Amino acid sequence: MITSKKSIQHIDLEKKTVLLRVDYNVPFDSKTKKVLDLTRIMSTIPTINLLLEKNCKIIICSHFGRPKGKYNQKLSLDPISKLLSEILNKNIGFIPYPIDSSVQTRISQMQQKDILMLENIRFHTEEEDNNENFSKLLASFCDIYVNDAFGASHRSHASISGIAQFVPSVAGLLLEKEIIELSNILHFPKTPFTSILGGAKVSDKIKVVENLLSKSNNILIGGGMAATFLLSQNLEVGKSIVELELTDFCSQIINKTKIDNSNHLCFPQDVVVGQSFEKYTKFRTCLVTEVGPHEMILDIGPKTINLYKSIIRNSATIFWNGPMGIYEWPNFSHGTREIADSIANSSSKTIIGGGSTVDASHHFQIQDKINHISTGGGASLEFLEGKLLPGIIALEDK
Repeated sequence: MITSKKSIQHIDLEKKTVLLRVDYNVPFDSKTKKVLDLTRIMSTIPTINLLLEKNCKIIICSHFGRPKGKYNQKLSLDPISKLLSEILNKNIGFIPYPIDSSVQTRISQMQQKDILMLENIRFHTEEEDNNENFSKLLASFCDIYVNDAFGASHRSHASISGIAQFVPSVAGLLLEKEIIELSNILHFPKTPFTSILGGAKVSDKIKVVENLLSKSNNILIGGGMAATFLLSQNLEVGKSIVELELTDFCSQIINKTKIDNSNHLCFPQDVVVGQSFEKYTKFRTCLVTEVGPHEMILDIGPKTINLYKSIIRNSATIFWNGPMGIYEWPNFSHGTREIADSIANSSSKTIIGGGSTVDASHHFQIQDKINHISTGGGASLEFLEGKLLPGIIALEDK
């Protein structure tokens, strides 16, 4: 099993030189030079602190944005290194582009408990190409490789899986926690287990829906993806964004749950519709059987909210991925707010994942009431699809 991988808690780290791969691909305001969400950075601090306690020399490696293998000053990690220095109250050295054998000289000058941060690893085409020589170069910088970048672990990149072929490789505390929490959802959830799936597209979550269908007692559907499910039942969805090619899939899922009485697939009973996809468009609440041909579904309605909240109250495990509506717009935020508050006030084990869902948790200030907020977007979804992630597979077994 994937939970059998070694972590930094299983090896001797004392005075070792460690290359720590993190995912600091965080939302950043280029004008103010400020990070807008610290979640991914703060989630790695326990690993960094443990490495410091073990008197390690730490080389931090991350990507930031999509520079496509070229140097781009706007995507430099230098501001992130300065921020991390403030968080740790510790000086952090910075290795500018390019990352080459000259880095060895800087590493040789490090003292125990020193930290260096490498420039954006994706400035090098060799990173995304999973180039063997580049992987060997990265491995030459350290005694031990530690992967704490769950959000990038679904990528077969040099600093994620390539390096692990050439140096002892283990999970950091964050990656270990992600593996345990998400594995528990798939294999050992306390029941009743409720999955809440929203967001814009069914296509983003086809495999997740299929995999969670056999593991969840309830699946609650909301967000833009609900329109495709409703259309598959020959309901009018007006100008709502739908994926016509997936209506057959939605019908099959619905029919499967009707045959298998062990779980319940729930759709909106009523919705909030607008006349156009605009923040202050005219809107109204109606039953799903009353959507007009020129209207768009932009949120779930009060009857649906009450139904979903009653199911949440009676759940023992809750996984939430995807907002219920356009939560950034006040007129279409009520569904997401109510579901978020219900999850936050639940006595259940609660896990949320996905970039927009994490944003929503901050937007409605419930993040401190959630048991586990996954730092992986696409990585979380692929894990829950049952896929084996390259960055985890590459690590040493216990």
